[in-house]
Amino acid sequence: MIRYVDPLSCTSLFIEPCFNEIGLSVATGFLLKYCEDTYLITNWHVVSGKDADSLECLDKKNLAIPNNLLVSFHKKGSLGEWVKRRIDLLDDNEDPLWLEHPLGSEVDVVVIKLDETDDIEIYTLDYQLKDKDMVPVTAMPVSVVGYPFGLSAGANWPIWKTGNIASDHGIDFEVNRPAFLIDATTRAGMSGSPVVLRADSYQTSDGNYEMAGGIQTRFLGVYAGRIHGQSEIGRVWRPFVIQETIENRLLFNDESMRFSPSRIAKCPCNRGLRFKECCGKVA
Repeated sequence: MIRYVDPLSCTSLFIEPCFNEIGLSVATGFLLKYCEDTYLITNWHVVSGKDADSLECLDKKNLAIPNNLLVSFHKKGSLGEWVKRRIDLLDDNEDPLWLEHPLGSEVDVVVIKLDETDDIEIYTLDYQLKDKDMVPVTAMPVSVVGYPFGLSAGANWPIWKTGNIASDHGIDFEVNRPAFLIDATTRAGMSGSPVVLRADSYQTSDGNYEMAGGIQTRFLGVYAGRIHGQSEIGRVWRPFVIQETIENRLLFNDESMRFSPSRIAKCPCNRGLRFKECCGKVA
């Protein structure tokens, strides 16, 4: 009997990247609804089998590239039971079936549109939690909800690892790469985890200090592994890159902190088109 489960624990899912029937590694993903469609969110390196920075193959033993994901979904109408479902990553022409960011592997996030079936229960992370008025302050604790080393709590429930914001949240850790850093004892298998800020007292954008009288949550982004193998410093891609990936265009607003180029300039996404014909195109 399950007494209580945090709703966010239901959104993270255990992922096994595979080549045919052979498991290559373990990872994390989570579900999110956007414009009535449901998407599985994880990292580019998880589905491609390549390091997002060096593009080297991650499977050093067999140099295998995953062609499917084995995902443990919640069983329909039976909380605490799971159904494994295989998701193909490549079509018949070996072309990717996932959606990647307009900047490609420069942003280590992908989305996979899901076709809902009768045998799985869908629990989605509320994308609007990214707009919760809680100012992320350096050194503030954050939670990474995933599967370190493929470990889980009671069957396939994720494990919550705690870290701290390690870089000023308003500054990208690298130029033109919209992510910030956290200091956390994360491990292999946690790539693709949602990262959240949870507090019952916090600063708001107007400078006030809020005593909420209960735990509040802000969605901070997608964890993508450590920036150096010997460090505990990992990167978290900002939530708006999910929208950019789904819509296949860069955003130019206060959230992305990007400035729009002139309409006839080359688009910053480097697809070779003018801005007005590409990410600046009016729908």
